[in-house]
Amino acid sequence: MSVKDILKDKASSVLSIEEDRNVLEATQMMVGAKVGSLIVTFQGKLVGIFTERDLMRVVAKDHANLDKIKLKDVMTTQLTVAGPDEDVDDILNNMIAKRFRHMPVLDGDKIIGLISIGDAVKTKLSKTQAEMHILREYMYGPH
Repeated sequence: MSVKDILKDKASSVLSIEEDRNVLEATQMMVGAKVGSLIVTFQGKLVGIFTERDLMRVVAKDHANLDKIKLKDVMTTQLTVAGPDEDVDDILNNMIAKRFRHMPVLDGDKIIGLISIGDAVKTKLSKTQAEMHILREYMYGPH
């Protein structure tokens, strides 16, 4: 299964915010959408990601100024991105190895999605369950 298989089952819109917006705005957006991260852009191009972990670092240092701190100063910029044709197993292994939970998906330089480790695990589990069903039918016949 590929990343595009994950994206088919998700909402088509990608939540993003410009890098000059502040942490409080980003947090309100995340809470309103019930998500754990936002794509951060500059003139529509991916420049980073703002996650719950980034928020916790900011709150621990300077919780009184969330409305003054710009995302460009606190977002994660060292990103690992996926392409639409990458294998889910490879994506999941990468997320686990590098210890992050959200991965932007790009087609060229166009942002086409954002997948979470939960999305990847769900897809992997569905694939594994389907394979188990096929093997059971092969071994024991249809039930």
